[in-house]
Amino acid sequence: MKKQILILSTAVALLTSCSDNKKTTSDASTSETSNPTSNESSDEKTGEFSIDGKTVTGKSTTQYFGSDKEKSNFSVLCQHDESATSANFELLQITFVNEKDATTNSNLKLYSGSQLPMTEPEAEAGSYTVSLSGVGDGFKDQQFTGSDKSTGTVTVSDRTLIVKDLVLFTRDGDKKTVNAKIPF
Repeated sequence: MKKQILILSTAVALLTSCSDNKKTTSDASTSETSNPTSNESSDEKTGEFSIDGKTVTGKSTTQYFGSDKEKSNFSVLCQHDESATSANFELLQITFVNEKDATTNSNLKLYSGSQLPMTEPEAEAGSYTVSLSGVGDGFKDQQFTGSDKSTGTVTVSDRTLIVKDLVLFTRDGDKKTVNAKIPF
């Protein structure tokens, strides 16, 4: 179930993060429930992230998973390139328990699972997940995510997400080191 939600969330993010609209809403459904997802353009802010030392820039967007923005999971996304089929496409997504927790919790920690629970988020205060997907060199159609082997930090300061030397892994054990500065 968690894997299905992660795949569905990533697909929704990929399809909607290129939107020119200031705000779009779509339904992200799971096998048991339906949770509205909304994306916001964050006033055309640009972020940057590096993957194993290669720096890229892209549009910064935010995403809410649920109808109540105060309680819904909250994501910050930065997408490099315009098309998910481009050889240079990369998408970095960091999901928090909710927006308030992301911006006020000074003790953020990587969640041990691949997807934050969408129910009872207060039980996971300070938790976040990270996913890196892309096309081209080194991606092999697999997502890189945080795991219990991951090292590095994620912090938020003045509505800017800062990632320092965060090591992400695929299911096959491939790894990439990510750094980022993404305003939202």
